[in-house]
Parts: sequence; C-alpha cells; structure tokens
Amino acid sequence: MSFLKLTNISKIYGAAKAVEDFNLDVEKGEFVSFLGPSGCGKTTTLRMIAGFELPTTGEITLDGEDITYKAPNQRNVGMVFQSYALFPNLTIGQNIGFGLQIRKLPKNEIEERIDEMLDLVHLEAHKNKYPYQLSGGQQQRIALSRALAIKPRVLLLDEPLSALDAKIRVELRLEIRRIQQALGITTIYVTHDQEEALLISDRVVVMSQGHIEQIGTPDKIYK
Repeated sequence: MSFLKLTNISKIYGAAKAVEDFNLDVEKGEFVSFLGPSGCGKTTTLRMIAGFELPTTGEITLDGEDITYKAPNQRNVGMVFQSYALFPNLTIGQNIGFGLQIRKLPKNEIEERIDEMLDLVHLEAHKNKYPYQLSGGQQQRIALSRALAIKPRVLLLDEPLSALDAKIRVELRLEIRRIQQALGITTIYVTHDQEEALLISDRVVVMSQGHIEQIGTPDKIYK
C-alpha cells in the first residue's frame, strides 16, 4: 500500500487549470522530485499535499488517512520554502524549536531535539545566533532542521536551493539527500533544475502545463 497517494487531483482557478488529473503513489521513505518549468503546477501540487491549497477534485491519503481537506497543522508534514522563512527575532535554537513549543512539549525534550537537529546539519555552534548572522546556505539548513524537528510524516521542499549560488546549491542538495536517507523520511522535492532532480531523486515526476508527462527513475528519465 502506498504511503502517500494522490488520486485524480485537479486544481482549477476560474477558467485556468493549474493541475489536472494528477495521479501518484509514493512509497514510505522514497524521495520523489516534481520537475518542470514555472507554471507547470508542481508547487500547486506540493501546496495541496501540505494543505495550503485545497484540490478542486480528487483525494489525497497519507499512511491510509484521508487528508484531502484537513488543515495544514493536522497533517504532520514538514515544509521548507525557497525563502527560508525563518523568524528574524528568534535565535537559531528558538527557530528550530518553534513547532515543538506550539505542541507544548516539555522544555527538556525541546532542547534535546534542537541539539539533535543542529548536530544533524553540523551547525551546533550557531544555536544562539540569529538568522541574519548566518549565510544563505546555513539559513536553509536551519529551515530544514525546523521542518524535521516535529518528526513529520512527509517532508516537502519547494525549490529550496534556487536562492543560493551554484556552489552552495551543489553542496546543499547532497546534504539534503544525506539527511533524507539517514532519517528514511518520505520526501517530495520541487525543482526546475534537471540536474538536481536526476542527481538526488529515487523517482522524478516530469510535469508540463498541469499534467504529468512522465514518471520514472532518474536513469529512465535521462534516457
């Protein structure tokens, strides 16, 4: 049985069809990339999985549970945005622990989880700094840590590296893949970068104009 399943998903805005008849089965622990140009529907599909957009038609199930119309905070998914979206007035440690505080976990558990996440991304020395004191690559690592801190069922990444320079992008995409494999977390990754998608994915979903053109392993897609 698929861990994450999207069945006949469509999203229509007035006369415009952003996503149409999208069907996908994702296995637990799999890394799947949505690949395509701007406006092809990949981010809209990701946002429907997250709960920030509701599908016009279709069904989304996660671990056997229908989450199609559930609020984002009822889905237990982690989201990483292109813009980092860190709280500038909170320290790095406080940013990572924010979701845990909302869930009212004991303080000692929160601190342990923060330290665990900082260790995972090799930024232990930056716990008490503020976002502006970190580089773009470091800030995106913290955004990733914050998304993972709540132990989400699925990790969603919306073009997380597009704001970074080329060298940092190459380093960080390998880091994301390392962390994903270490945790065994089911991951959906949105990108317009073909090299990125082919390098780090188990499978790639090629999209165009709201439709799926092809689904396959990087090797199959490349050939």
